[in-house]
Amino acid sequence: MPTGTTIAAISSAPGNAPRAMIRVSGVHTGAIARDFLDIPLDARGAIHTRFTLSAHASIPVLVLRFPRPNSYTGEDTIEILMPGGTHITQRVLARLLDDERITLAEPGEFSARAYMNGRLSLSEAEGIALRISALRDGALKAADALLDGRYGERCRAWVDEIAAMLALVEAGVDFSDQEDVIPIAPGDLHARLGAIIEDLVRESGASSGGRVVDDRPSVVLVGRPNAGKSSLFNALLGQNRAVVSERAGTTRDALRECLDLSRDVPGAGVVELIDLAGLDEHSIDDLDASAQELARSILLNADAMLWCDPTGHFEQVGFQMPSDAQVIRVRTKADLPKGDLPNSGLDVCAFDPSTLGVLRRAIADATSVASGSGVGVFVPRHRRALRAAIDAIRNARTQVDPHASAIANPEIIALGLREALDALGELVGEVSPDDVIGRVFATFCVGK
Repeated sequence: MPTGTTIAAISSAPGNAPRAMIRVSGVHTGAIARDFLDIPLDARGAIHTRFTLSAHASIPVLVLRFPRPNSYTGEDTIEILMPGGTHITQRVLARLLDDERITLAEPGEFSARAYMNGRLSLSEAEGIALRISALRDGALKAADALLDGRYGERCRAWVDEIAAMLALVEAGVDFSDQEDVIPIAPGDLHARLGAIIEDLVRESGASSGGRVVDDRPSVVLVGRPNAGKSSLFNALLGQNRAVVSERAGTTRDALRECLDLSRDVPGAGVVELIDLAGLDEHSIDDLDASAQELARSILLNADAMLWCDPTGHFEQVGFQMPSDAQVIRVRTKADLPKGDLPNSGLDVCAFDPSTLGVLRRAIADATSVASGSGVGVFVPRHRRALRAAIDAIRNARTQVDPHASAIANPEIIALGLREALDALGELVGEVSPDDVIGRVFATFCVGK
């Protein structure tokens, strides 16, 4: 993302609305405002003017000008507010992009420039992405914690506490030949490590009763034969994994593939998508009967279900839905005329990519099984770091006998605490490798 260029993009939500906004940022912004909007280079604040679409057409606009370094990106920036018709907005953007000084912004490029120019921390940028994509109140609370600095303060407090304990443990190594010098009692160390583990577990959204695991939620496609399950399975994966045929009973096994939702829904993870045989009251043959029996057994243990029915009636014929299931009703084959079909379920066409985004977001919502509103529940990068720290501290704590008079294995404990500090270092800004930065901004949409 070269910061020497000037970028532009539509920064308001897609679709028609009373108002829309195009953002322009970069070294040529002042000249662009002058040439396209007749705004003097030294103008500030909000300016009413007109944008010329052609020799015979122009529209009224309100231009907000933000000089560097106090803009969102840290660069000279203008925001052009205009009537929100999709066609008009696209025409204005096209006129701007005809100028060789301007290029279309990449996904997340405005926020990436804000980060590069010191206007945002990496966690604050993640907070913006999470707020935009929030599907429930917990995600909004986590986004607020990222944006207002409360989460960063918690991370630094954990790092300070672990560093303090590490110093005391290492001091015990230095004074190992002096029995009367005990920098920290084993009982105190054991209790303090346990308190930090509880905090980290709560923030990561994991159960505090057992080991933190990274199991993928299972999402099954269920429905009658020829309900469009396999076509939808292929469409969600972006590849032809399942055989598709108009002949009933084509799917004879449970096909499993990993579906990464993070590209579409910031904060989401990977789920296991499972295409099952069609379920009906009767089977075609013995092989189909076995396939249906397998499908019913997998259905009972699924975390979420895509109930596929092109009729929109969603009648349970041939199977019983578990009472506690997370169910997403999907009216497949939505490209066919709806007629007098009931208005229920998500209308999805496997051959229309524009209908798949809503379904992916619904899957992400249904599989958000972690409890709480901690940042680690919703942001995979933070969840991985928190869980790595939890594992390291737990390993260190197993070496501490709270009833002993002195610490028996201080070197091993110190190693575990250093690993925890390394894991949390990425969250407090001490470690920000390029691949981490790239992953963060890859979750953004164009215009943000």
